[in-house]
Amino acid sequence: MYNQHGSPFSHIFRLWWPLAGSWLLMGLEIPLVAIILSRFPNPEIHLAAWGGVVFPLSLIIEAPIIMILSASTVLCKDGSAYVLLRNFIWVLGGMLTILHMAVAFTPLYDLIVVNLLGVPMSIVQPARVGLQIMTPWTLAIALRRFLQGLVIRTGQTRLIVLGTFVRICISGSLLGFGLWETGRAGIVVATTAMVTGVIVEAGLIHILACPAIRLVRNQTLVSGLSIRKLVSFYLPLAATPLLTLATLPIISAALSRMPMALESLAVWPVLGGLTFVFRSVGFAFQEVVIALSPKREMVIPLKYFAGGLACCTTGSLLFLAVTPLATFGSILLRR
Repeated sequence: MYNQHGSPFSHIFRLWWPLAGSWLLMGLEIPLVAIILSRFPNPEIHLAAWGGVVFPLSLIIEAPIIMILSASTVLCKDGSAYVLLRNFIWVLGGMLTILHMAVAFTPLYDLIVVNLLGVPMSIVQPARVGLQIMTPWTLAIALRRFLQGLVIRTGQTRLIVLGTFVRICISGSLLGFGLWETGRAGIVVATTAMVTGVIVEAGLIHILACPAIRLVRNQTLVSGLSIRKLVSFYLPLAATPLLTLATLPIISAALSRMPMALESLAVWPVLGGLTFVFRSVGFAFQEVVIALSPKREMVIPLKYFAGGLACCTTGSLLFLAVTPLATFGSILLRR
């Protein structure tokens, strides 16, 4: 993947910017949901249900498959590895989907949401409905990220931002339609839009990834990948986002036990979505590091690029927080 011609920084940038664009679009989707929900009747209930229960629980259930993209990028070297990883995805995604259904459709929901999180009772039922609608989310994310890894491996990262752009168009259109067609609950509109967008993106990236799939499957056996090696490689990757995202329901539980719990839970997705926009381009760089770090000559350029990226994103967020631009979000969220 590394081209000896041109500077290493230009190569890093060419690989990074389509991924950053995809992550940035996904980041913008979160505040977009908050903006739309703030314009429904009883916005604080639906914002709190979304940001305090539905999104955190969906993410922590999904967490073990988030790093599938990295595994796919590194391990899919031939047809045998492709088939093994594809089957692994279906099994892991299916198991996590069953877990999601157990949480959303059984008394386990009350144990987690009412007893452990202790959220206000006014959002328990709306959040339950939203979590039920989100059932296909995990498996769709698993398939999408697996195929995106193949696309990255073959150097066609621009296809990823195209798929995410279509996803945002679909979810944004459904959010707008749901707002226009009165009578629908905000949490139903938001979760339906999110799930539909992800499913459409997964289908589109499968179509776009067909050449990459054929290329990988036609490769002669070079990886020697086995299920034991795959599990050994993937377990630390899966544990990292799981531990990181575990903070989200912990924050929800803490906010639920503080004064003005409903209002705090309603504000949380707005704040979290805004900061995620700035963090998103960093997630994209993680995938670039995985793809390029095996080249020893790329390690130092990657370090400098990471430092510059960190300064730019941190400075941008600080500028937004301390200038009059901070009032822009409140204008967007005003009913």
